[in-house]
Amino acid sequence: MAVSTEALERELLRDLRTLHKMVQADDFDEELYRALAGVEWHRSGGGHVTLSWKRAEKTINAQRAEHDRPPLTLAQTGGEGEVTERIANALRDQGWRPRPHRPGTNDRGHLDGRPSAPPRVESHRRT
Repeated sequence: MAVSTEALERELLRDLRTLHKMVQADDFDEELYRALAGVEWHRSGGGHVTLSWKRAEKTINAQRAEHDRPPLTLAQTGGEGEVTERIANALRDQGWRPRPHRPGTNDRGHLDGRPSAPPRVESHRRT
C-alpha cells in the first residue's frame, strides 16, 4: 500500500523531533536545514518527501520554538542540498535515505512552504 506524501511528512517530522531532543545546537540545525532543503528523503518501505527551502526552514524553526529557541534565518543561505555524514547517519537510523532532487521532474513528494490553495472554480459565461 502506498503511503501519502502527507503521511510521510508526518513521519519525517516525528523523526526530526526525536533528533531535536537529542541535539540542540545551531550548527546541527543549519546542517539539518541544508540536508532537508530540496533533497529527496526516501523512507524504508517506499515513498519519499522533498521539502522546499522555505518549508525546510519553517520545519527547523518550528522545532526550535518547541524548545524555546529563537528562529534562524536559513532559506537561501547556501549549501542547500548538501547532506553531511552526521545528518545522513542520524536520519538513516530513523529509516530515511537521501537522494539528490532531480529538478525538472514531476516530484509527487515535493512539499513547498505555501499552504495548499483551494481548488479554483471556473465560471463559464454564455455569450
